[in-house]
Amino acid sequence: MIRPLLVALLLVPSLAAADRVTVKGAVLEGTVKSISGKQIVMTTVYGKGELTIPTADVTAIETDAPFHVFRADDGQTVGPIVGITPTAVTLAEEGGGPAEIPFDQVQAAPRDAGEDASWFERRPVESPWWSGYADLSFASFDATTHTTALATGFGVRRERGPNRTRFGVSYLRSTTREDEDDPTTVGVDESDDEVTGDELRGSLRHEHDLTQRLFAFGSLEAEHDGIESLALRAIPKLGAGYKIVNTEDVLFSVDSGLAYVYQKYFGGDTESYLALAFGAESDLKLPFLGASWHTRADYLPSLSNWTEAYQLRGESALLIPIFEQLSLKAALIDDYNSQPADDATANSLTTLLGLSLTY
Repeated sequence: MIRPLLVALLLVPSLAAADRVTVKGAVLEGTVKSISGKQIVMTTVYGKGELTIPTADVTAIETDAPFHVFRADDGQTVGPIVGITPTAVTLAEEGGGPAEIPFDQVQAAPRDAGEDASWFERRPVESPWWSGYADLSFASFDATTHTTALATGFGVRRERGPNRTRFGVSYLRSTTREDEDDPTTVGVDESDDEVTGDELRGSLRHEHDLTQRLFAFGSLEAEHDGIESLALRAIPKLGAGYKIVNTEDVLFSVDSGLAYVYQKYFGGDTESYLALAFGAESDLKLPFLGASWHTRADYLPSLSNWTEAYQLRGESALLIPIFEQLSLKAALIDDYNSQPADDATANSLTTLLGLSLTY
């Protein structure tokens, strides 16, 4: 009896090092990927893919690797998870007893990936307050005209306690070439390249939670658009917002305040006005493919001439994970300026398809 048992243990060594989650009397073995007051995400030894379990259904849990539980008050508890309820998680601290931490005090709770893990795997432990992304999109069309477009973007976000700060930069450039070669001048390239997109944008936004749903914000947006003859547009904002829905899977908020719109065009002409600022934002975790969907809309009407002078901007982005941190990203951006420069259009619509690296 002993020898067959030893052989079985050698054949399935992963079972000895697996995490164990008890769900309504059934013990599941595998690796716990994440924990929260709402759900536990784990991979099991029984098959591929992730399994999401409501925390309320879990009656016991044990992990073979330590978790780092970071709290907004600078506290940190490290140790294997030995218990969980819908309101708290319990860790076995090294050299100490069990420590129960309420979920409403947990800022982040990453699993320790080990010393041999890559930077991407260890980043949640080494910099739990920070996250970011890097985007790259490229398009090329060759028909009557030849068009190429390149869009890049980079952003970082810091969230700690009641404070959230995010910064982002993006650049878009596109060119169109019309073949106008004269058949009488063979061998001479007379095609003309025209720049049809030249836009650089940057934004900085800080939010501070006043209550669980109410927050104050301040932001600064800047833009340069060579096609719209816009040398600089700068828009500082200040106001307050309210989170109408705030769960792990859905965030929907609205905000309002005051803004100052300053625009300088090529040639030296300038325009500025004080405006109201209305905004809405949503983040959704979709129930398929691990996809997420982000949308932001802003409306800035002038206080003195709201029917004639205003800005409208809307952007929406869908991310579908390909593997680990790399996702396919499809974005739609619409910008409307009611008072554009001479020979410029009031509305610009941009569609992008590319890759996004998140960390």
